[in-house]
Amino acid sequence: MSLLEVTDIQAMYGELKALFGISLSINPGEVHSVIGANGAGKSTLLKVIAGTMPATSGSLTFHGNDLSKLAPDKRVRSGISLVPEGRRIFSSLTVEENLKVGAYSRRKGHWNLNNIRELYPLLAQRWDRIGFHCSGGELQMLAIGRALMANPDLLLIDEASLGLAPVVVAQVYASLPQITSQGTAVLLVEQDMQQALRASTHTSVLLEGKVVLEGTSSKLNKEAIKRAYFGIEGRA
Repeated sequence: MSLLEVTDIQAMYGELKALFGISLSINPGEVHSVIGANGAGKSTLLKVIAGTMPATSGSLTFHGNDLSKLAPDKRVRSGISLVPEGRRIFSSLTVEENLKVGAYSRRKGHWNLNNIRELYPLLAQRWDRIGFHCSGGELQMLAIGRALMANPDLLLIDEASLGLAPVVVAQVYASLPQITSQGTAVLLVEQDMQQALRASTHTSVLLEGKVVLEGTSSKLNKEAIKRAYFGIEGRA
């Protein structure tokens, strides 16, 4: 049984339909990337899984259990953590305090303050710095660390590389194998196609709220991905 099963999910913003029958599955320890241009529905999909936006139809199961009636905080307690686009850390709290906030669900597991310090040594050097004074790269690491403090079985990361310098992006992506080595699956939303393909085991390409291409990342044809990404006719 898959860790997460997303089946024919549809979602709307008012009268505007955003997702048109999205389906995908994720197993423990996998990195599944969802790529596509702005407006493709990537962030909406994560919001539906995290429970911050309702699906209008379709089903979500996690560990074989129906997620549809679970509030966002209950989904965190069940083992789903979201790293939102824009990081959304508490700017008046220190790095350490932000991480402690992430542990409120008290789930048992590998991740604690010491292990986050080892995962992101840069955060250890900024331990007492308040969020307002952290750089974009530090905030992204902090946001991921805070989500990991809930010891999730599934980590949702929205736009991991957005607005970050290449050296910082490399550090963020280098941490993914350490995260998945603990059995945590990662569902990664990304605009950077090359970065996503290198980091993931499976990839889904979204266009206008639909999955237009999917498969094992290492086996997907790069030209087919580009055509699907941009909606060019004749994609394979």
